[in-house]
Amino acid sequence: MTYCKVCGFPLGARPNTYDRDGVCGACINSEAKKSIDFKARQDWLTEYIKANKTNPEYDCVVAVSGGKDSHMIVRRLYENHGVKNALLVSVTDEFTHTQAGKYNISNLVCKYNCDLITYRCQPETFKRETKKDFEESLHPLKWIEEKIYEIPVKIAKAYGIKLIFFGENSAFEYGETDKLEIFHPSSLKEVDGISLKYDPKPQPFGVVKSVPRHILRDDVNIIYMGAIYPYSIADSLQCARSIGFKDLDDFDEWPRQGSIEQYTQIDSIAYIIQLFTKYPKYAYQRVADIACRFVREGTMTREKARELIDQKDHICDPMAKEDFCKTIGISIAEFDATIEKWYNPNLFEKVDGKWVVK
Repeated sequence: MTYCKVCGFPLGARPNTYDRDGVCGACINSEAKKSIDFKARQDWLTEYIKANKTNPEYDCVVAVSGGKDSHMIVRRLYENHGVKNALLVSVTDEFTHTQAGKYNISNLVCKYNCDLITYRCQPETFKRETKKDFEESLHPLKWIEEKIYEIPVKIAKAYGIKLIFFGENSAFEYGETDKLEIFHPSSLKEVDGISLKYDPKPQPFGVVKSVPRHILRDDVNIIYMGAIYPYSIADSLQCARSIGFKDLDDFDEWPRQGSIEQYTQIDSIAYIIQLFTKYPKYAYQRVADIACRFVREGTMTREKARELIDQKDHICDPMAKEDFCKTIGISIAEFDATIEKWYNPNLFEKVDGKWVVK
């Protein structure tokens, strides 16, 4: 294993990411944000929302969970960009929901007097697909995460709403691409000849550039709020707390293990198993993700991040593990046996009966 010279993240661990001269793409992109004119993007967004209201009642759809990013998106749309009535859409899972998660979604709806559609997928299908994806690819929430994206789009189309808002552009934030696009790739369609696409470095107010074979769709367009404002955990958290967001510590309900904070991915207990299942395959999980982001944001040293990763990144939270097994109908022993099969021998070796990073 080799590690980013800036943040300490294991280089090459995350699939489809790039690095240069010992620095991970996420750190390169974090520095590149300083050259993006976010004020121009924010001014553009206000005008774009006005010009693209297609439903007489709703200005836009916002995909929400109730977490800190949901609070950040809704607050900025209402307070900075002239939105009067957003339709919130939440896709729920079958795991045990936390007190914090229940409080936060209610707080968000009440704060801005929003309509909320909570979409519960077929429970038995959720359990069957989650179990299958856990056993076959160690990617247990693949099915529901596809729904979390698909359902807000379907609802927007059904209501004739053109604009949908999501949070961060994860491909940019984690170093899969070096361009901070405002629009989700599915917002673009191929056409013949030369058409229009968003330019991540716009001219003073312009937001389009001639490129081959792509144009924005006519029906729905998905916008990353994390490309309109420079995304960071600290910024989202401060923005959310200013309008009442609470974390797990506020309810004293779940002292998580294998984690270094209590305010991300907190809506349901077993959801973080999806994060842990990266570890056997790639030798990192949520502690590495968050600690290295803290380094990029200037709130933690690289040395402290590496210390926390070494101490905690291998831990699977027992409460989440129990909730996951109970929900999909497997035993703890079956869970452990499945995890055991997925440890990557190129990255791990067994020492005294335990898998450790080489």
